[in-house]
Amino acid sequence: MRRPTALCALPAAAVAALALAPYAGAEPPPPQKPKAPARGARPVVLGAEPVADPSDRVGDGYRRVTFSPDGDGRGDVVRIRVRVIPGDRLSLWVHPASRTPFYLPLRKARRSPATVVWDGRQADGTRYPDGSYILRVCDSTRHRCSRGRVLAHLRIMTLYARRATAVSAGQTIRVHIATDRRGPYRLDLVSAVDTGGPGLGAVRVAEPGWVSYRVPAVPHGGLWLLRVRSRRAGTQFPLVVHQPGLRLDDPPPHTALVVYPWLTWRAYDQLDGNRDGQVDSWYAHPRNPVVPLYGPFEPATSDPRFEGLEPNPLSQAAFASWMLAHKLTAQHVTDVELGRLPASVLDKYPVIVFAGHTEYYERATYEKVRRYRDAGGRLYFLQGNSFYGEAEIRGAQVARRSYRYRSAERSDFALAVTGFRSCCWPAEIRPVYRLAPGAVESLPWAFEGTGLEDGDPFGIAAGEVDTVDPKLSPPGTVTVATATVPRFTPTRQKPSYAWIGERPIPYQPAWRRSRKIAIAYAAVGRGEVFSWANTGFMQTVRFPEYGLPASERAALDRVALNVWEHFVR
Repeated sequence: MRRPTALCALPAAAVAALALAPYAGAEPPPPQKPKAPARGARPVVLGAEPVADPSDRVGDGYRRVTFSPDGDGRGDVVRIRVRVIPGDRLSLWVHPASRTPFYLPLRKARRSPATVVWDGRQADGTRYPDGSYILRVCDSTRHRCSRGRVLAHLRIMTLYARRATAVSAGQTIRVHIATDRRGPYRLDLVSAVDTGGPGLGAVRVAEPGWVSYRVPAVPHGGLWLLRVRSRRAGTQFPLVVHQPGLRLDDPPPHTALVVYPWLTWRAYDQLDGNRDGQVDSWYAHPRNPVVPLYGPFEPATSDPRFEGLEPNPLSQAAFASWMLAHKLTAQHVTDVELGRLPASVLDKYPVIVFAGHTEYYERATYEKVRRYRDAGGRLYFLQGNSFYGEAEIRGAQVARRSYRYRSAERSDFALAVTGFRSCCWPAEIRPVYRLAPGAVESLPWAFEGTGLEDGDPFGIAAGEVDTVDPKLSPPGTVTVATATVPRFTPTRQKPSYAWIGERPIPYQPAWRRSRKIAIAYAAVGRGEVFSWANTGFMQTVRFPEYGLPASERAALDRVALNVWEHFVR
């Protein structure tokens, strides 16, 4: 539920072409009385290039360009032609879409018109992440910036398939590739567990645009990645693939249905698909809470391992590796697809596993899943902050209907047993879960083979975490483990709101006081629910970098597997 933050590793000494060091401050300096008459004192943008994409048009106060600082000699830099006063010192104001702006100083203008060049690279030579950047040329002598703005899209390669549901091996899908790099390109499919692997179903693509791609035979279903490469450049796109050999509408007994959170992925993505200078996330424009259902993913990263991927890809990679390690078989769908499945089909699955951060949901899906649970189905939440905001699919868009809104009739607690409580604390805070009194005795099947006892450490909280609410969680909820997130001061303090449509409601942010968080289980109706209540849970179990002792990771892994096996029985 976090808002997009400033670019990772935004340098203190970023440079443009001919730059030395940026100015301090996040906003253009206020206009001051110029040393010369106002006429002609403000820089005037006359033109910009490269115009390399169909969306590169003039309008809405922008001159739009697309560039790719990959060193191939094709559109590597932005060039802005500007009328200035010779002798004045210039700077470039750079505003990454929906993030923190910064300044890049330039040399004095020798003549007018002048050409300002931006290469999209930081002081250490690494390029800025893909995305939209609003550029204005400023006169540092008179402290005025151009009224004309250039909206530059930094893009090496983008890739997507126009679908929000899973695919099957042998199915042909349409894939779109956008780049200014010369072809041919290699398009293939690779496991989310091994993104650098050799890939399956490789085809040669001659040029950018739409191409038909036949999904190859895969050894297992789950999250796979479409991957396109052009020598050292490349990108990816997440693609959920059905389990080979299993009919979606007629699974064999003891088959789990694993759900991937497409709606939440779209809500958090940083793409500026409509080229308006804002990322297409309702966190960036909450009074217009609409995001695209389709399109490439454009995360704010320069790490090639994560370019083109869904938000928080490490959590999905951790789950995929856990499935493979235990040789677990399941059917795989997106949350959009879950909402379209008849209740008669859902009833054939003993458990629905929510593998990802399923924050946003459609109301019909919420009600369908609740009826499934009450009738004897089981729900297994491997992350946290589930079913927290209602959304509605409207054609090719997703609209947020509510956020942080709870009632006695419908809430995250009522369905998932736990509900969101805190997130985003500083790295030096490390909340440690401990098993609650009576937990092992209440759920002996969950702790079988672990040797764990009440009070033992039970993992750490990482990411977005939940708690149990005595009024909203189902009666008889068993608190499995608890931890405390202490009060902390965030790096950025902003007002916090719940939302009903476009109407804000003041909401106390989590950081203002200590918060008790919890992992929980409940028997509800004829069904059962287990929630790990922690978006970073599977990462802390699978990746030693999180610092848990090997024995503790093994115990958590065993409990996670015990719950799976208990729920598919």
